[in-house]
Amino acid sequence: MSEREETQTIVPFRRRIRQYAGSAAACMGGFSLGCGLGWSAPCIEILRSDEYDIDVFMTDVIAAIFPMGAAIGTLVVPVLIDRIGRKWTMMTLTPFFVGGWILLICAGSRVSLFVFGRFVTGACGGMFCVLAPMYSAEISEKQIRGTTGVFFQLLLLVGILYVYCAGFTRDVIAISGLCAVAPVVFGVMMIFVPESPLFYFAKDKEEAARKSMRFFRGLDFDVEPEIEAFKEQVRRSRLQRLNISAFVNKPMLKTLAVAYVLMFAQQFSGINAIIFYGVTILEATGVGMESLIELVIFAVVQLVACVASALLIDKLGRKLLMAVSEAMMCVCLLALAVFFVVKSYQPEKAEQMYWLPLTSVCFYILFFNLGAGPIPWAYMGEIFPIRLKGAASSSAACFNWLLAFTVTISFPSAVATFGIATVFLFFALICFLNVFFVIFFMIETKGKTFKEIYEEFGTHVFDHESSRVE
Repeated sequence: MSEREETQTIVPFRRRIRQYAGSAAACMGGFSLGCGLGWSAPCIEILRSDEYDIDVFMTDVIAAIFPMGAAIGTLVVPVLIDRIGRKWTMMTLTPFFVGGWILLICAGSRVSLFVFGRFVTGACGGMFCVLAPMYSAEISEKQIRGTTGVFFQLLLLVGILYVYCAGFTRDVIAISGLCAVAPVVFGVMMIFVPESPLFYFAKDKEEAARKSMRFFRGLDFDVEPEIEAFKEQVRRSRLQRLNISAFVNKPMLKTLAVAYVLMFAQQFSGINAIIFYGVTILEATGVGMESLIELVIFAVVQLVACVASALLIDKLGRKLLMAVSEAMMCVCLLALAVFFVVKSYQPEKAEQMYWLPLTSVCFYILFFNLGAGPIPWAYMGEIFPIRLKGAASSSAACFNWLLAFTVTISFPSAVATFGIATVFLFFALICFLNVFFVIFFMIETKGKTFKEIYEEFGTHVFDHESSRVE
């Protein structure tokens, strides 16, 4: 790299460091969510032990109540997000998140406290799914918006890895106590970053918006073009009435449909089933590792892939990464289905294929976190118009968590009824179909302003005056 090219790369990075830091601070909420998602893996078996003696049904309830809490939590977001802002809605969650972990620490053998604590942490985590990607998208320049959008999934995976490592304490109280640190760290970090400038413009606080823009862009950067674009967005958004008709017009339905299909494909690609069944798959290979070590390996693979996604998303674009991700996941799922068919009919031959399930699971997890995992959340923070963003993003997130709950609850019975190979073939079919959906219906947002994105979806609002401006 020449000295000039090196300067052109380093200078923008240094100027944008506060955008990366602000996004990372907000996405510490994703770290807290990851702690909640990962908590079940080390803790459920401990709760079933003689020390706690909680039966299988109730431990399943304790595990499954988290995604249900997340689904309900997302419904609260629209009530707060346009009243007190993105930052302060997230800050308000901090004591509730800590309180949920305290309930788990103090639960002892009381199932009711475990259920309530999991519900509260799930609700807070679900709200962060909407808030953090939205805040990251609104504070970031278009050139890096994809990268900062992936931060949420990245820190979520760091949170999962963190709680898996905490699982080596073999103590529910210690694990929950270590998880309680995460929302405290989030709250401290968010104190030092300002509110989204777009929210300030929506509240007619232009001076505060300019101050926020200068914080994230640097004092020497010309923020006027971006400010004018934000002001125009807000002016147009006010022409859109907030009623049911705003959500059922054709452009908005198209936007919602894209978000919903991506969320559906994410959950029915089988990721929760793979994680749920991952230890059993590894046991089928004859790899005699401790289950917690296997989980840590899975978490590290996810983390590596998500880092790669963050580095590539603003270079290759959302569509290409999604298409590659779904296609390769389909191949991995087909390989797993083939292995279990062979294992059923020719167990001796399956023993010779010991490498196939382990390789397939690792590559599946890698490609999921390259595209299908992080991109739907990042994409959701980009595509919805300002006045409808809170309600639309919350509905898509709620849909995602309801699907997660459905897959988590139904997977064991589906395997018992249809067989594991058939279930994996179904997941592979969903991935295959989603490749075509991404190619033909997903609009690329790489390097585009919010205005350009809304115009491509047709969700911008024009009146006579704005038409003349165009």
